[in-house]
Amino acid sequence: MSTVIVGLFEGVETAARAGRALKGLSLPAGSVTTISAVPLPDGAIVTDPEPVRFPRIVIAGWFVGAAAGLGLTIATYMLYPLITGGKTIVSVPPTLIITYEVAMLGALLATLFGGGREMGLLRFPPRMIHDPRIHDGKIALCARVEGDEQARRAMDAMKTAGGTEVRAEEGEL
Repeated sequence: MSTVIVGLFEGVETAARAGRALKGLSLPAGSVTTISAVPLPDGAIVTDPEPVRFPRIVIAGWFVGAAAGLGLTIATYMLYPLITGGKTIVSVPPTLIITYEVAMLGALLATLFGGGREMGLLRFPPRMIHDPRIHDGKIALCARVEGDEQARRAMDAMKTAGGTEVRAEEGEL
């Protein structure tokens, strides 16, 4: 666990002012983030340098599902051959349908896994920074800091920018 400085702000302007003040403290990239009840465009307060991996996870799940569906139909044709006129019948339309259905199942499961991973719901132990007042419209600005000196400077920067309820917590961003 690391130390996270959390400050609550009334509006985007005060939170952006605090974000600029934290940027001046030369914190490592990705150590400052916001939590808000409404979506904020990237860069409105801070810029998140981590790439969004969610679409790649879903596409990979779709391909894994398609391969599993194709394998399922091939295994079914080999284990239970339907011999007609001395030849086995391998029908393409049912193979395509089953492959498509299992591919969509793979994409759905990958969506659940990828969404949980991107939102940080799959962490163990699930110690996350949260404040119930965020649902009332406040914006939380969180900064992961190293050491007491950096924590003190981050708290001062947030308080100077207009942050209410600035505090230090143990947790993960």
